[in-house]
Formats: sequence, structure tokens, C-alpha cells
Amino acid sequence: MDYQVESFYANITLNDVQLAAVYYPILIDLARHKHCLTYGELVQRAKDLHPEKEYVQRAIPVSAGRKLDVVRIFTSERNLPDATSLIINKTAGECGSGMTDNFDPKQLREDVFNYDWSNVSNEFDLYIETAEKNSTPPVKIKRVDAMKMTLDYYKAHQAALPKAISSHRDDIIALILEGYDTERAFKMVSENL
Repeated sequence: MDYQVESFYANITLNDVQLAAVYYPILIDLARHKHCLTYGELVQRAKDLHPEKEYVQRAIPVSAGRKLDVVRIFTSERNLPDATSLIINKTAGECGSGMTDNFDPKQLREDVFNYDWSNVSNEFDLYIETAEKNSTPPVKIKRVDAMKMTLDYYKAHQAALPKAISSHRDDIIALILEGYDTERAFKMVSENL
């Protein structure tokens, strides 16, 4: 089967690469046990496994797809089964539209479950080293600035925003701290309400 896909995102940040490196072993463990997780469960498992890593503790499910895209690029470039198909949307119970529009996610998961991943880990580690060197440098924004940016955007666009967005302020701030611009952060959170 041809597993070739293009990246869903224009640029890869250092945070994307760092979290992909944390998520990949979780995906391979899921493959070995023939199991799936939701985005939220993936992020929580990573937090449980890496309590000492601040960037893991700041991770949120809303942006997990971006991090998984780094893994998807790796598997696609090597024509390996797409291990990211093991992560599903909690509400839909299936992969996102980027996956379901182009592939049969159930077949992808079967391919992932049946693949021998034991010889791929070292190659992934080398890929991550290169990806870290080539990633977009992180944007340095202080939390207080991200909070102000969130409040300012909310005030300016409140009428057009979903009512429930105000209860997701911390997710928006976290996305801004990851390097997303304010408008994109609000859009990402809105799409998941």
C-alpha cells in the first residue's frame, strides 16, 4: 500500500519535533498492543511518562495533530504504515478528516498493527535529530504577554466567537506560547468546541 502523504502544516517548530519524539514511542507501544487513544489520552500518557519535561507538561490535545504530523512525515517518507492513525477524535471516534478523506483509517490501523516496528526506532531518532536542526526556532513570548494577547483578541472579536470559547482561555494561551499567532490559536480551539 502507498502511504505517501503531504504535511498538513506549513512549518515545523522545535516544539512540534520535541513532542513528536515523545509521542512516537507511545504510538509504537499502541501498535504492539493493537490499541488506539484519543488526542487527550495521548497527551495525558505523555505527561505521565515525562513529568520532568516542561514542554510535555504544557502540551494540549488541540495542537497534538501538529506534533503527530512530524511522525506522519517520517512514516510517509519511508512508505511505512501511518502510526498516527492510532489516535482518534474523542467525539467522532475516528481519525480527523485529513486522514479519512484520503485513506481508510481502519485499513491503516490494521497495517500499523501488523507491521514489525522493532527496526525503525533508531531511524526515527536520527530523523528527529535532523528535524530539530531544521525546525523553526521557538517564538519567545512571556505568559503575561500571551494572556494580554488573548484578552485583547477576545474583546475585539467577542461577537463572532463561540460562547464556550471563554472557558478555554488556558488552551488559547498555551497555543500562543507554542508559537501560534493569536488568531490561529482562537481558530484551533473554536474548531474543537
